[in-house]
Amino acid sequence: MRPREHFDQELDALRKQVVEMGRAVSAALEQAIAALERGDVELAKAVVAGDAALNVAKGAIEQQAINLIATQQPVARDLRRIVAAMAMSYELERIADYAKSTAKMVAGSPDPNRGPLVAPNELVTLGKTARANLDRILAALENGGTDVIKDIIAHEDEIDHEYKQLKRALVAKLTPPETADLLFIAHNFERVSDRALNMAEKIIFTTSGDQVELND
Repeated sequence: MRPREHFDQELDALRKQVVEMGRAVSAALEQAIAALERGDVELAKAVVAGDAALNVAKGAIEQQAINLIATQQPVARDLRRIVAAMAMSYELERIADYAKSTAKMVAGSPDPNRGPLVAPNELVTLGKTARANLDRILAALENGGTDVIKDIIAHEDEIDHEYKQLKRALVAKLTPPETADLLFIAHNFERVSDRALNMAEKIIFTTSGDQVELND
């Protein structure tokens, strides 16, 4: 096999590692949202326990990226692909943290005045919309396309609007202990979509070399 062909295979394997980690993060987020929706404490605890494996996945991506830089001395688009993979693994690790944080609040609270967490439908919908944005990004990364990014930006505006409406509604009708946790979860979901948009920026950077700012 020619050196170039071997290097291309290694780059593609790195991309697949990121996609695989992304799918695992999306699954964790889906479970956290389901635990929130159903008040499922055991499922929430499973999400928290599973976070360590996602940290390991991020570390593996970083190590492989460093190895490629050290051994191949890539330039131009090849280097962009490697740098973007490392950056996206970081964004995914942060999204996994939001899933874990949400699950922890479903599992229980150190505040003795807070009862079981009952999530309004709007909060669950916000979480599902944010996860759908993440899945769109992962599909774009897997398929090598950027056409979906305009759609992602449109959904990001929708999430921002839903988040602001939900924040006002929660403050207006809930008791303080419950309000704090539900507002924090809403913020987690809003940040999931922001992180997905950061990943979209990396996809654009990889394909064109342009550094754009999609989060305004």
